[in-house]
Amino acid sequence: MWSGSKGVTTNAKVGEKRLPIFINRLIGLVFIFLICFTGVILGNERSRAQLPTDISTEILEIAEVFQKEKINITEWKLYGRMNVYKIRDLVTFQKELNRLKQNMGHLSWNVMEEGDQWKAVGTYYNDFLKQEETLQLITTDTKTSPSSYVLYEVTGYGWKDDAAAEIINDFHSDLTNISHENFEIFSCMVGDFSDKMKDSLQNTTKILLDSFSAQVIEEVREDNFVSVSAYTEAWDNVLPTHQGNMNLQIGLRTQGMGDKTTVIVGTPIITVEY
Repeated sequence: MWSGSKGVTTNAKVGEKRLPIFINRLIGLVFIFLICFTGVILGNERSRAQLPTDISTEILEIAEVFQKEKINITEWKLYGRMNVYKIRDLVTFQKELNRLKQNMGHLSWNVMEEGDQWKAVGTYYNDFLKQEETLQLITTDTKTSPSSYVLYEVTGYGWKDDAAAEIINDFHSDLTNISHENFEIFSCMVGDFSDKMKDSLQNTTKILLDSFSAQVIEEVREDNFVSVSAYTEAWDNVLPTHQGNMNLQIGLRTQGMGDKTTVIVGTPIITVEY
């Protein structure tokens, strides 16, 4: 009897020794899990922070469609336009120009007078990001009823997600430096693909329209050229036309069989020649 009781006592003591070890291991596993989980959350937040939240997402969506359809991105643009009402004469033009020079000090400026137009152009090229900036202050009808506006354009070449996110964020930051007034924003992307990889221009156009869930408003179709104005509910910025609102333009052009096809997509309109 006594031996049995001793055995029970020994097993109980072993259990008591093992319990703290088990609890410590469990706490350790929970702690490791929390560290890993926190790391994942912070990593996702950093990724989101690299991209704009509620502005200029259109260019990102266009890039996603190009990449999905294996269209090589060669060039893309963000373009802001704002009317300037306080310029009445050359003195107020120069005053506004001096303000822009101060706020956008990294630009190199060239000022010119052409007929009844005053024009100042600031430029900069960032070799690291492959980014080109152009800021223009333009006043027309200087001899009668002056009308002034600011045009700010950023051009990127090729596409890398991290660099593109930085350029887009810098673009909107610079818009704030230029003025706290609202800008009209335009987005445009240019790419190309080999004819051997794609269907006809008409079929490719349909694929792009479907990708943006867009309905055709106006279109011009030729053997080597297609131009379509369309409307998608995905984007708020719209322009009225006689046929209805539009906020998407698609242009495709090819030189012939076997040649590359150029694709241009812009919202609300295309801002490059095609």
